[in-house]
Amino acid sequence: MPKPIALQLYTLREKAKEGFPQVLKTVAEIGYVGVELAGLYGHPAKDVKKMCGDLGLTVCSTHSPIFDPAQTDAVVEQANLFGYRYVVGGFGADQFASPATIQEAAAKVNDAVERFSKRGLKVGIHNHWWEYDAPNKGDLLLELCPGAFPQLDIYWIQTGGADPVKYIQKYADRAYLLHVKDGPCEQKLAMTAVGKGKVNIKGSLEAAEKAATEWYIVEIDRTDGDMVQAVRDSYTYLIKNGLARGNK
Repeated sequence: MPKPIALQLYTLREKAKEGFPQVLKTVAEIGYVGVELAGLYGHPAKDVKKMCGDLGLTVCSTHSPIFDPAQTDAVVEQANLFGYRYVVGGFGADQFASPATIQEAAAKVNDAVERFSKRGLKVGIHNHWWEYDAPNKGDLLLELCPGAFPQLDIYWIQTGGADPVKYIQKYADRAYLLHVKDGPCEQKLAMTAVGKGKVNIKGSLEAAEKAATEWYIVEIDRTDGDMVQAVRDSYTYLIKNGLARGNK
């Protein structure tokens, strides 16, 4: 059975600044089953929880400042309120400049794993292209952090020059959350709605169906067209092709 589809709300960040409740309503009306948080845009967490509940949206995970020990209690408190168990962070290109800097990043990940696992949360690492533009960068980090899970971003993996299908298969037992996006696979170019670019969407999701993946999370960093329409078109493509499960 296809996995449920969520939207990373960073995708609609500009709209969210204007009116976060309307963004949540739009996402639910399109048919998305859930959302992944990336901030609450000035709204109390309890109010956002009520909004999502009223709209039938599941909050599946969050991108949070998990590598800052001072933020531990706040991250845990929000997770417990919403009921998700996946907290995700990532690193910039500088952290992948050398084996030494990768080891420094791994130390931060393992510290986060130790802090959050005690509180019932799983730590994820979201990748960009710079983990996959040369051998043994993203792999080395994940090998050094066996207690963390990779939130594989199939667009950035392919943009970096690697094969997302192979990476989903490689980390099948801990690829719980998959970021699904599409586009020209060029670092400086805008992305497209899912299904309109060069990413091997079908092959990636077929691999994820055989993995431990629980959620497909659409994310569009930027696009040349209307972002809401791209979010809608992505949902339509995935649902009509039987690649994901929605509410409509």
